[in-house]
Order: sequence, then C-alpha cells, then structure tokens
Amino acid sequence: MSNEPIDPKSSARAFYAVQLKRLRSERKLTQAELGGHPAVMVSDKLIGHVENCYRPPTLRLSEGLDKAFDMREFFEGMYAAIKRESGIPSQFWDYAEQESLACGIKSYQHFLVQGLVQTEEYAREVLRVGQRPDRLDELVAARLNRQEILRSEDPPWLTILLDESVIRRVVGNRGIMQRQLEHLLAMMQGPNVVIRIVPSGAPVYLSGAFNLLSFHDAPSIAYVEGVGGHGQIIEPGRQVSDLEVLFDQAGAQALPVGDSAKLIRAVLEDL
Repeated sequence: MSNEPIDPKSSARAFYAVQLKRLRSERKLTQAELGGHPAVMVSDKLIGHVENCYRPPTLRLSEGLDKAFDMREFFEGMYAAIKRESGIPSQFWDYAEQESLACGIKSYQHFLVQGLVQTEEYAREVLRVGQRPDRLDELVAARLNRQEILRSEDPPWLTILLDESVIRRVVGNRGIMQRQLEHLLAMMQGPNVVIRIVPSGAPVYLSGAFNLLSFHDAPSIAYVEGVGGHGQIIEPGRQVSDLEVLFDQAGAQALPVGDSAKLIRAVLEDL
C-alpha cells in the first residue's frame, strides 16, 4: 500500500476518496464518528480504506454519505462514475457489491478457481486475454479488492466446491499453478473458509458455475457466471431455490475437507 498522496484527477475512485476525506475533515468528524452515523453504519476501518483507495465504495455507502453530509446525490453520482470507469459489466459490478454485504457465500466452480481465493498471478493469467497492460492491472486490483471481505472484522462464511479438473488445469505455468494450490491449502486453514473437491467420476453434471449469497436480513440471491463477467443476478425466488438444491447435490458428492486437502497436495506434488 502506497503512502503517496492520492491524485483526485487520476480516476473517479480517487476523486471520491479525496472528497470523502475533505468533507469529513471539514465537519471535524473522526472515521469512527462518520461510520457510526445512522445513515452510514460501517466500521471506521472501512471509511479509512475507502479514503485511501484500498477498497471501492458501495452504492449503499454512497447513499448513506449523501444523507450524512446532507448532499444531493454527490457521492451517489461519483459512485456511478466509478462504476462506468471500471469497465466491469454492470451485472457483475452489482453482484460484487452484494457479495461484500453477504454473511454467507457458496460457490460451485467447474473450470477455474473461485475469484475470492485466487492468487494475484493466477488472476492475472485468467484476466489477461484481450486486455491492455494498464487495463489488466485495474482488473486484477478489482479482483484482489474483493478478497478484502475475507479479512474483515466480520467475514462471511465461504464454502467452495471445485471440480477436480480445476485443480488439475494448469493456468499460466506450473509455478503459478503450484503457488495457487498452496494458497488454496492455506485458505483451508482459515476458520471461515471451506473448500471441497468434487472428484472426477462423481455423478455431478452441472453445466455452469454459480454463486449463492445469503444475508442476515434479506433473502438469498444467486449469480450465474458468464464469460468475461457477463453473468446474471438471480433475484430471490424459485430459481435461487433450485440452485441451492443443485449445490447441495454437488456437495453430497464432494470429498470431505481432509480428503480434499490430500488430493490438492497430491496434485501439487505431481506438478
């Protein structure tokens, strides 16, 4: 993390960060006081991360800041500019915001390692095709920023089912894949992360990857993944229930956590 001053002209996100810090300082509010405002209700750590461009703002935070500072669509407007500037498909941007608010995340992946547990170099290989170097850097940074939720004060429960082909498919080169598998094993030691492998030959024939998000105070939603982030958010209802059933069926065929770790280690040793 750089200690260089943030240039508000460099991006919409940088402008947002500088304006947030300026307004908070002018109102003589600490980060904790602003975060504790009834319209905002986030941690002081999150306010600090947004001010320092370590984490992108959400629509909910932007609307709350407008209320707290008694401003009409100021931060909300900047949030819209950040969203446009990112170049990330709108549906995935909206999903990522919901992901940051979830208390539970379940994910089935049949082709690639789930984004929340990718290493930087694995993510770079996955996102590289067709991107300019500067644009690639932005996409990788956005993916790594998503992972901050796993290191928050109240991280979500994350349960990932990976088809065995995912851990055997070499992305980039053997070194990158070795470090990715080592990262999976390290993540499996965390108290809030469960990674299980659906072995080859298991009678599981799901045609695509999907994520399920659960919340403390709202019904679950789903996101069906698509190429280049062009997926679809599934609102609460029958389709979400059907995907929950499919996830449970895949989970019934997955190896236990201990056996999954043994398989990952065996694949790692063979690379």
